[in-house]
Amino acid sequence: MTQDNNKTTILLIRHGQTDWNAAGLWQGHRDIPLNEVGQAQANALAYRLANWPIQAVYSSDLKRAKMTAVPLAAAHNQHPILDPIWRERDVGDFSGLTGKEAREKFPEIWAEMKNGLLNPPNGEDALTLRQRAITAYDRLRTRHNGEIIAVVSHGGTLANVIAHVLEIPADRYGRFRLNGNTGLSIIEISEPRGGQLILLNDTSHLEYITR
Repeated sequence: MTQDNNKTTILLIRHGQTDWNAAGLWQGHRDIPLNEVGQAQANALAYRLANWPIQAVYSSDLKRAKMTAVPLAAAHNQHPILDPIWRERDVGDFSGLTGKEAREKFPEIWAEMKNGLLNPPNGEDALTLRQRAITAYDRLRTRHNGEIIAVVSHGGTLANVIAHVLEIPADRYGRFRLNGNTGLSIIEISEPRGGQLILLNDTSHLEYITR
């Protein structure tokens, strides 16, 4: 990939697999590290992007994101810039539960769900998460105009950035999914057009992992 100084390119990357991912557990702010599969995924992603002119690598400060970001940053002789604004949503009392367990334990939360929006008890509400994601995105646009940068974060946070770019209303959720660990999404920003999503949750680099 070549750099166009008239365009800002943001690579949005979901972290690699953890044991909690494999078990289908809500993680939120729980600081779960990558498992062996997740580390292999992170290495495959770094290899895929090694020749891209990435000028900065940002990451959530949670272990699963940081461990994914380290090999990518190292491929560009950098260290990841850790920023808690890129953390996953705080899922409160859902943390450590499967989706089925959460529904059974908190049926009233599911009964109140509207347009896919869910607010875990004692967690971060959906609209607060959306605003945090927008703030994080706007900071990158300001700091890195005309550059190519990467961000390693989490499915919920990245989904809100993408929804903002696509102008999906904040009171709508689940119009797309970011389930692939180390899935790569790309936003290109140019004026006056603004941000455009040109790739969504691509995991083609995982085809080369030896199983």
